[in-house]
Amino acid sequence: MSYKGLTILEVEAESIAEAVGISPGDRLISLNGEEIRDLLDYRFYVGDEALIIELAKANGEVWEVDIEKELDEDLGLSLKEMKIHQCPNKCVFCFVDQMPEGQREGLYIRDEDYRFSFLFGNYITLTNLTRRDKARIFEMRLSPLYISVHTTDQALRRKLLENPRAKDILEAICEMAEHQIAMHTQIVLCPDLNDGDALEKSVEDLANLHPSVLSLTLVPVGMTRHRQGLPELKEVSATYAREVLLMIAAWQQRFKKELGTVFVFPADEWYVIAGLPFPEVDAYEGLQLLENGVGMVPLFLSDFPSSLPDDLWDKDETLTIFMITGTSFGDILKRCIERLQIKQVCLKVVTTTNHFFGDSVTVAGLLTGSDIIKAIQELKTLEKKHSRPETGGKEILIIPSVMLDDSGQRFLDGSLPKEVGEALNMSLEIVPPEALGFIGALEKIIRSYACEFGNDSIQIVG
Repeated sequence: MSYKGLTILEVEAESIAEAVGISPGDRLISLNGEEIRDLLDYRFYVGDEALIIELAKANGEVWEVDIEKELDEDLGLSLKEMKIHQCPNKCVFCFVDQMPEGQREGLYIRDEDYRFSFLFGNYITLTNLTRRDKARIFEMRLSPLYISVHTTDQALRRKLLENPRAKDILEAICEMAEHQIAMHTQIVLCPDLNDGDALEKSVEDLANLHPSVLSLTLVPVGMTRHRQGLPELKEVSATYAREVLLMIAAWQQRFKKELGTVFVFPADEWYVIAGLPFPEVDAYEGLQLLENGVGMVPLFLSDFPSSLPDDLWDKDETLTIFMITGTSFGDILKRCIERLQIKQVCLKVVTTTNHFFGDSVTVAGLLTGSDIIKAIQELKTLEKKHSRPETGGKEILIIPSVMLDDSGQRFLDGSLPKEVGEALNMSLEIVPPEALGFIGALEKIIRSYACEFGNDSIQIVG
């Protein structure tokens, strides 16, 4: 016998689900009579205080379980992942089209799914919504959604998306607004394409829809070395980035007076490209767009401590810690690390060039295992060439978790952390990317190796 619903993959220990006898392999059919078709349904209906749970057990029995719980308390279930809806566009700047051939299948997925937009903050273009999709958005009040606008000029937008059937984005946004759906919007800015007068129009059009449109983020176009056969695009220069930041500052000043919010936010990359200092964290109005790369660096700088405890390392041997990061964050991390002075601990920031995608790709999250191996080997060769004394003792390699896939198992080039550690004959540690998580993990790592000097394992810390 087959049942609808979702397969339960895991049940959290000591959770409500475990207490009422739900097991991995069961199928969750409904909550309070509402069919559970995907994770979105589960998240929407599980929040009620009183639930009637219908599920099919692995042995064929159908159970109905009544429970009472706290409002919005979870049951402790891990459910089968949703199959993501595909994007109908072929944007001229799409990063997927700039991937090298022969990588894992998931890297070539163009995602365009309103469910992932609501649940995880993925940006969507609103070009593949069916009437049924919109009815579900309105019924469930899926708000906020994250919308890729790119331009409000209809003809230009169709050109950028390479989709002659793309509907008017302002009409689509207004329809969302009429149903009380709030939206964060973004524009990927391409020099000489959607800037100038087109950008002025887009900013004004979207600001006029505030507060339904909560914000607008401007993102510089990103390009890899694998753009063969794709439309020609101009790279964002330092001068261009400075000009954009000046425009954003003017808009922010005006909108703060008119709307009560700065409304327009620059992605962190603009400051890196421009070579300009970042604003204070307060300028980001609560960091509501943090997961989309707006304010991550200022928050890191704000949270990074000025020192660590003096008693972290009490060994005579030297502990050398190599910290991998991308070229856009290398100098920033070095300035932070210079604040930390730990006896017999040598902290080395390794600013790593992206050979896999090309040196114009500068973020740590897109570095690969092969990039890391090459960077460490080149650093050691350079130090040997300049007759710098080897520190000796234990060597550890630290990488941020954003370099790995969602499962935390592989780099973008398919290599494993274990393989990278073995290639370099180093212990490898995986740490959180944000300042508090990173510094907490660093302290744990040092204390751990102080207790067990000679440990060669790979750990996820934090």
